[in-house]
Amino acid sequence: MTVTVGILSIGDMGVGIARLLNANSYRVVTVGTGRSQDTLDRIQAASIEALPTDQDLVIQSDYILSIVPPRDSLATARRILEALNLPDTLSKRKAQQHGASEKVYFFDLNASSPRLMREIDDLFSMPSATGETIVQFIDGGIIGGPPSYDEIDQKWKKPSIVLSGPVDDLPSSFHTLLQSTLNMTLVGTKIGSASALKLSFASLTKGLTALSLLSFTTAQTEGVLAHLLQHLEDYSPKTGALAAAGVVGMSPKAYRWVEEMRSIGEAFDTEGHWGSLGGNVFDSFAEVYRRVAEETVLGQEKIGRRERGRSVEDVADILAQANAAIDG
Repeated sequence: MTVTVGILSIGDMGVGIARLLNANSYRVVTVGTGRSQDTLDRIQAASIEALPTDQDLVIQSDYILSIVPPRDSLATARRILEALNLPDTLSKRKAQQHGASEKVYFFDLNASSPRLMREIDDLFSMPSATGETIVQFIDGGIIGGPPSYDEIDQKWKKPSIVLSGPVDDLPSSFHTLLQSTLNMTLVGTKIGSASALKLSFASLTKGLTALSLLSFTTAQTEGVLAHLLQHLEDYSPKTGALAAAGVVGMSPKAYRWVEEMRSIGEAFDTEGHWGSLGGNVFDSFAEVYRRVAEETVLGQEKIGRRERGRSVEDVADILAQANAAIDG
């Protein structure tokens, strides 16, 4: 019997996961109403079935994956809960012939704080109008780039999807999804652990990129960027390569990373007991990405349609000019 996976929403990562699921004979659905033409084109290109409403998604999905910018994580959970609480949702779900369980399995795979994951878990733990708890919530995070298929090797390259929370009573189809399809790993039974792992990882990758933006822009302003890049190549080539790759790749994703940086700072302070040090550092990194996304042409870049910021020198020059304009 075909298992149906609902995905919200269909960005670069969502498309990659949808294609991987389709390749493994899952039915993939999303909500098309109100989406941009770019998103609708991605949905069609990836052979995803577009449903008209959140209620249709909830009725038809065995599993729902939330893959949205961190700022939309709570709103997306509330959308699903609202659809579940419509008077006829559960009766229609029970009547489905595709094998859907009465309980909805909702996976938040966004780079959000452990505190927010516990808030969403509490939201879904509230009994429905019938007195039942109808959502099984699982905390998660995605580490790595979107799934992609290597035509030469005929193999899928997959990111790591880390999960935490109670999974003992999930149906048997989940374990197939877990082990052989989506490269999921259970890292604990506590809601928040997977998000803490995801954010700890991101702090060392996207955090390095934010630091690199500060460094490269300052060197550009002082006319020594070429010297800095040469010294990195000569004395710390691995650092230079990581920094350059991060800076060149970040433009289309900068807007997503604003809230992710804030989530990292919050996690470090609340889970890691760093007082306010985490927030002080990563709120500043959030401002770096906000400036990129909202105050420069780099914020207009789209994955697959890159025009600016395709070299370290161009990124540094754009930011140096933007900073000079702000300083007046």
